Amino acid sequence: MIDFKVLILDDDEKWLALHERRLSKAGIDYVSTQSGQEAIKIARTDPAVKFALIDEILYVCPYPLEEEERELQRWQGSGVIREITSHRSDIQFIMVTAAVQIDVERQAGDVHVFRRETARLRRQPGIVDVVHKVDIEEKPEETYQWLLDLVKQPIAGSQAQVVTPKVLIGLGFSIQALEAVAEQAEVKRRKFMPIELLLRKVESNPARFLDQLFKGAEEQRIYLEMPGSKTLDLAKGIQSDSSAFQILSFLAKQSMLGQAISIANEDYAYKPRRSSHGSVVDEAVDQIERQAFAYDYSDQGRQVRHGVQIERVKSTPTSRLKVAISRLSKHLQKLNVCPSRQAFIHEQGCYTPSFELGIVLYAVNLTKSTKRTNQ
Repeated sequence: MIDFKVLILDDDEKWLALHERRLSKAGIDYVSTQSGQEAIKIARTDPAVKFALIDEILYVCPYPLEEEERELQRWQGSGVIREITSHRSDIQFIMVTAAVQIDVERQAGDVHVFRRETARLRRQPGIVDVVHKVDIEEKPEETYQWLLDLVKQPIAGSQAQVVTPKVLIGLGFSIQALEAVAEQAEVKRRKFMPIELLLRKVESNPARFLDQLFKGAEEQRIYLEMPGSKTLDLAKGIQSDSSAFQILSFLAKQSMLGQAISIANEDYAYKPRRSSHGSVVDEAVDQIERQAFAYDYSDQGRQVRHGVQIERVKSTPTSRLKVAISRLSKHLQKLNVCPSRQAFIHEQGCYTPSFELGIVLYAVNLTKSTKRTNQ
């Protein structure tokens, strides 16, 4: 017996009826509307609503056939979700959209636009995944079966909470190398292979095994596993040679080895930052340059230049790990992993992440990888 309701919001009567018929056939109770404002009211007042199918673009109904004559509603899909989640954290959302496909067609079928826009929607807090209307039209049975399975699975009761994404270290290997790995683990090769499958086969020294994997990878990336999602999103902005990647890799290894997941100053190998031109910045020289800019010299001695404010120097130097953690936390907030202040817990000189970590292996095109390296 399914004891929850699904909220359906779509301005098109055709899609509204299609969703209603599929949910009714599966024995799932629902409440539907064509108004974003009405959907917000329903979610606030009906505690039985635990899941929602929200259309991304909402026009005022009834709307004319000519698209240029249509008027957008005050509340669009993303705004409806933000408003509902500010009052209810136990409702989970699937964004139903045709806008991404339209954007791709306008960009001459650029698949990168499709991936970027889909990832942007999926990263919004509260959204467990995105379903495209073109998928429903082309593969209705398969798409609706996936949707129904997703609706039934995550509802655990009225105390359910929206969970955060999982940060994954991706290690890229050739297809031949992945085939050998899959054969060793006695599993079928996947697009993304969790490292747990391999660690089960390694008993003597799993830490050394992980180090060898990191050294042997053709490329390394950061991926995000969104709650309930079928795919992994590439997290742009975190390069494999950055301090952020070093911190996340260290923590991910600890997680895979079953150790305490935290990082201290002695675990962090500081690397001098690089300028926009790629050259290493010497902090001592950088400090001299700042002083030369801030002070002026005259017959009266050294004086602060007009308009320059000198900050009070702290008695104790700032931890380099603390600075790197702060930068990483802000970047994780941009990726909608979690608020920057909640990303890490600082206790007794150690930083513990509030999000989950993992390691996956994926196939990489060596030709493209070599081109990027040569460039």
